[in-house]
Amino acid sequence: MSQPVAYLLLLALFAFSNARNAFAQTGKRPLVITGQVVDKNQKPIEFATVRVEETEYSTSTDTSGKFSFSFYENPTALTIQVSFVGKKTIIQSFSANQLTRPLTLQMKDLSLTLDEVQVTGLRRGEASNSSVLFNREAIEQAQAFSLADILNNLPGKTTVAPNLQSPQNITLRSEASDAHALNNAMGIAIVMDGTRISNDANMQNTNVGKNGMANSRISGKYGMSDVTFGGIDLREIPADNIESIEVVQGVASAQYGELTDGAIIINRQAGKTNYQFSTRVNAESFNMSLSKGYTLSKKAGALNVSLNYLNSNADPSDNLKSYSRVSTELMWTNFLAKGVKHTLSLGYNTRLDNGKADPDAGDERSMFAKSRTFRISERLSMQFNRKWLTSGQLSFSYSRGYQETYSQWWLNGAVKPMTIKDTTGIYEGYYIPGSYYAVEHIKGEPINLSGTLSFNSKFNTGEILHALSWGTNISLAANKGKGIIADPNNPRWPNLSSKNDRPYEYNTVPEVPVYGLYLQDNFKLSLLGRIFYTTAGLRYDLQNGWGNIQPRINTRYKLNNRWELNIAYGISRKAPAMSHRYPGPTFYDILLLNEYTGDTRTSLALFYTEKYTPDNSHLRPAASSQLEGGIRFNGKSISSALFLYYKNNTNGFTGVTHYRPFSTPVYKTIANGPGQKPTYYATSEIKKRGGLYESRIENVLTSQNYGADWTVSIRKIRAIQTSFDINTSCSYSRSFTDAPQIRSASDNDIALGKKAWYALYHPQKRENLSVMSKLNSITHIPKLGFVVNISADFFWAKRNFSDGIIQYPYAYLDQDLAYHEIKTFEPSNPDYGHLATLDLNASDASQPFIYGNLSLRISKEIKKNMRFSVNAYNVFNLRPKYEGFINGSYTSVIYNAPVSLGAEFSIKF
Repeated sequence: MSQPVAYLLLLALFAFSNARNAFAQTGKRPLVITGQVVDKNQKPIEFATVRVEETEYSTSTDTSGKFSFSFYENPTALTIQVSFVGKKTIIQSFSANQLTRPLTLQMKDLSLTLDEVQVTGLRRGEASNSSVLFNREAIEQAQAFSLADILNNLPGKTTVAPNLQSPQNITLRSEASDAHALNNAMGIAIVMDGTRISNDANMQNTNVGKNGMANSRISGKYGMSDVTFGGIDLREIPADNIESIEVVQGVASAQYGELTDGAIIINRQAGKTNYQFSTRVNAESFNMSLSKGYTLSKKAGALNVSLNYLNSNADPSDNLKSYSRVSTELMWTNFLAKGVKHTLSLGYNTRLDNGKADPDAGDERSMFAKSRTFRISERLSMQFNRKWLTSGQLSFSYSRGYQETYSQWWLNGAVKPMTIKDTTGIYEGYYIPGSYYAVEHIKGEPINLSGTLSFNSKFNTGEILHALSWGTNISLAANKGKGIIADPNNPRWPNLSSKNDRPYEYNTVPEVPVYGLYLQDNFKLSLLGRIFYTTAGLRYDLQNGWGNIQPRINTRYKLNNRWELNIAYGISRKAPAMSHRYPGPTFYDILLLNEYTGDTRTSLALFYTEKYTPDNSHLRPAASSQLEGGIRFNGKSISSALFLYYKNNTNGFTGVTHYRPFSTPVYKTIANGPGQKPTYYATSEIKKRGGLYESRIENVLTSQNYGADWTVSIRKIRAIQTSFDINTSCSYSRSFTDAPQIRSASDNDIALGKKAWYALYHPQKRENLSVMSKLNSITHIPKLGFVVNISADFFWAKRNFSDGIIQYPYAYLDQDLAYHEIKTFEPSNPDYGHLATLDLNASDASQPFIYGNLSLRISKEIKKNMRFSVNAYNVFNLRPKYEGFINGSYTSVIYNAPVSLGAEFSIKF
């Protein structure tokens, strides 16, 4: 790690060098805008975040609750946003005349007794035109066990009861499935307190060459528990200490790298707060949390501490499958000097996915996946308030974890030949019993290191005010675990396609670094008498040896105070993870002789072993380009937003079958009498084998995604104290693999000396469509501190379609893997006429009817510090049933899960 560490030290040196130069500048005296943030008792609030929306410039209040901004050109008007933990966010516009006087901004405590309460996500993001923002009010109303429960409230996502028994990934703006969905989830950056939480060092998978990418994650009776090749498991992120969540589905700003399909930007609580205790239950799941923000002293700053515990059982009657999580966080915020703020964060997380053996099953099948992770991060914010350098940020983060996945299964079968050699050659093997515990076992120790340095400045070109930001970042992924622990005496899949497992130590694998630079300009100008906002950025990343330039732009054109047009375009890249880059060697164990006599001492197993180590240094970053257009309306009683998008994903990662021809000598044996092994010898005969293959990870996935999101919000109707949010989402994806489908000729045709060994066919294409609506009715009575939220999902259409293929091969490979094109297939051709046609039936699984479900949440606040909530998913237990033909087969399907009840209690003291 010496090179990345040296790079980070250079970043730090560069930061402080710039700070020194900035403080030495002199020039025109700026206009200084000053203000103070206070609470309801007029007491100052320290560490409140104050942000100017027009420039995206932000600062923090000091111990007296005061803040200041410097402008070298007098602004005509500014919109200031103030946020602080446990307080209602202030968004207020000020005229040029008001800005000349000190501002006083009073914050109110979050409470259901306030006139307005936000329950759903807002179309008011900072990192993209179409971002959805969940503030603390909406997070508390979600009664969430984890981040996954909050994100289910996004447009196009289905409202479901908490699912804690399987990993939770999220996909954005795509309906494509399987490996495409894994790539989408991996391409969503989760950024917490300015630092990306990385899954790049996760290598909890078995051998890809032997099992393929899709089947290399260990699975048991209850499914899989790891998220290798995908995104972060959202179950591991508790929601209780989160202050805000911004979900970027469109074009992210240039400061965010290592993404293709969006970003989830999380800000956690920092500053003085009361004790807050929360507990919730849903079905067989239980969660509790405790948090507190302390003011240490004027010089020592503030300390926030939180503890979260969760336990869930799939079925409490047998406790065979359970999930548990413990998370603790500590955050210390302080001013080191005037204008220099630091935040130190420490976190520790453990989780256990446990599937016990069913005593009634007889196979003693069990599985567990456990992990623990320690994270530390430091953020340094520096306010320079100079004309060409207003502020800077420097951050470091380090995490190290332990992951262990284990699966066992009692197998009964015949005695099996086995070998353990890990070099190429011909070796004698041995025999293992037919009845044994088959084991898969992986231990990983993922390490993630990152550093970011960025600067901000403001300047004018004529009447145009620019807010310029630029920076650089580095991230590094490593894994120092024991890796795949393969015992040849208890293999899970012995001699599968003439392949077996070997131990693979992850601590021998090199680290994977990623470097990035970005430059971004936020400015506004007058166009045809209207205000035109632009965020234009350029990003450069060096990922797995590939350099990529990524332009991104978000624009907003205000037609008037009510109407606004949006257009955005951007390109983004995501580097391959360690599991893609270093999948481990594949071992072929071709059985040449199998002379089993019933006694292992007199039996003979002879293998030809060949080791193949893939070199994935050629892998390109996954890529996406997105074009988005939108229109917004903001009236007195109603607001609406319509966004249309096209997103093209290319270079996605998946496993591709590669056949490998073998020519091995034919061996014969000579009997040596009772009690002795036979003698073996090689003949002059050579056997050609064409049906053996391995899976290699390649950049061959492509998906084309089209969609529309339409949201209508009706503000509170005072007569009934109710507001409404309606969203309709339409998403269509067309996905395919750029690699050909390949089939091997029969062993008989190969033995007959036919020239064509492998046939190449065009890949199959898939189409996925989803149309749904979400309706939220929020009845809020402030005097009673009472909220009733009725949420309905309507599913208009859902279709999964793949075209049928009946085709002749368009090319073939010979025994030397040389490529031969077939312009017109002729069955009588002696070279390739023996190759079969590829006959893949069309698949069309469509939703047979329109259906929906209804969920209910009720919250009551007592004395502003105590809150009771109850919720019911599918409250009327609507479960329509369909019996008929889907995709050509008679099927019986029940839609919607059964009713699920939950409750929550929280208290502040």
